[in-house]
Formats: sequence, structure tokens, C-alpha cells
Amino acid sequence: MKREDFEQGIISCVKGKAFGKPDLNQVEVEGRSLMVKDVRRKNFIFRWTLGLWLIHKEWRIYSRLTGMKGIPQPVERIDRFAFAMEFIRGRYILRGESLPSSFFSDLESVLREVHGRGVVHLDLRHKGNILVSEKGEPFLIDFNSSFYFKEKGLLRRYLFPLLRWVDDGGVLKLKERISPSLMTPEELAFLKRFNRLRRLWIFN
Repeated sequence: MKREDFEQGIISCVKGKAFGKPDLNQVEVEGRSLMVKDVRRKNFIFRWTLGLWLIHKEWRIYSRLTGMKGIPQPVERIDRFAFAMEFIRGRYILRGESLPSSFFSDLESVLREVHGRGVVHLDLRHKGNILVSEKGEPFLIDFNSSFYFKEKGLLRRYLFPLLRWVDDGGVLKLKERISPSLMTPEELAFLKRFNRLRRLWIFN
């Protein structure tokens, strides 16, 4: 896919103009709906420094999660500034809406597999990063803040478990806000401990 192909096929700008974050555009290319993350039109300094790094890092994260259910699938690296991924037809979770217990068990299964591949999301307290698909299935999106840890090494052994714990706390916080009646005593106890320590975590 060439840049002119996706720029001609832009249907809407899902997210744009935010400083420090890539633009997110829904595009239609050859009858296929895609989502494109792009920093090409960002501030010159951001584009050639942090922007390049963010695009490269997130593309590698999605590539490591290829084939996973509940994750948008990577499609193509367009150029150094942008990549295309599967467009998920879904919606954000609304506060107070009723979701079945199966939604959260499925969400936890997706997260376990993400962690199984050495990836931590790190922004799951933001409920906009979890979608409900048209079939009612959970999808994790926006791996802009994520990191991958190699299978062996000190970081995987000591830091990865801590960051995985942050992801787990983010999911339980969402569950508490949306469906508190589904919380188990063990989950409530975990969340209580998590909330006491969360103030030490700079990303939430």
C-alpha cells in the first residue's frame, strides 16, 4: 500500500491534532476497511523523533500479537511514518451498561495471551482502549504505551510481572466501574491493594 492510496481512501479522522500522539484515520482501500496510524502530518520535531519511535514500536507490538483473537490484526507498514491495521467495528464501553460475565472472562483471556507473548499494554484504565465488537466480544486497542519484553533477561524476570500486574488492575478497575456485582471477593481484595500502590505508578 502506498501513502497516496490510503490518503485518497480516508473516510474519517478518528483521532487527530493531539500533540504527542499519532493521527488515527479510518480508510477504505480496495473495498477493505482499515485503520491507519500516521505521524506524517505532525510537528516536524515530533515527527522525526518520538513520532518515528512510536510508530515503529507499536507496529512491532502488533506484529508480535498477530493471529490473536481480540486484537486488531496488523496489515501493512506503509512507510516510516505510518502503518495499517484491521478496522474493528465496535464501540466504547458506556458507564453503567450491563455486560455479561462472559465479556470479562473473555477480556481476561485476551490479556493473558497478550502477556504470554511478552507484551504489556499499560493503559487499560482508559476504557476507550477496550472495545465491544458487533458480536459483543472484547478487543484491546491502542498499544501506543505498550512494551515488549524478551523471553529471558532481568527485565522479563523482575519488571514484567510488575507491569503485568498494572494491566490486571486496569481491567479490574473497569469491571468495578461497569459491573460491580460481578466482582469476586478475591478481585475486590486485589483491587484494594492495587489502589493503595497505584499512586506510585506514573502512567495511571
